Amino acid sequence: MAKPVSITVSHDLGREGAVARLREGIDRIRDRLGLVKMQLVEERWEGDTLHFGVAALGYTVRGRLDVEQALVRVEMMLPWVLAVFAEKLKIGVQKQGQILLEKPRA
Repeated sequence: MAKPVSITVSHDLGREGAVARLREGIDRIRDRLGLVKMQLVEERWEGDTLHFGVAALGYTVRGRLDVEQALVRVEMMLPWVLAVFAEKLKIGVQKQGQILLEKPRA
């Protein structure tokens, strides 16, 4: 049975600033996924929403990332085989999201 996963990352960039930062950082995300034997196989923006697909261990996980004024919400369904990794995945996504969305230091 599939496991729903919901992750939120807060930010103070505003909606437009967060979208811009995420669009600019997609190559870094792709590189980091490659380090852990994962691959970004779909990337489609519709306004402030990114529809994505990530391939890992022979499965493709599809989800969406919604950018809001003060947070980014990630929603996906993990196949039951990958559900055991849900907590590690949440921690990793939150950490990388915070790195991408933090304001540059002056």
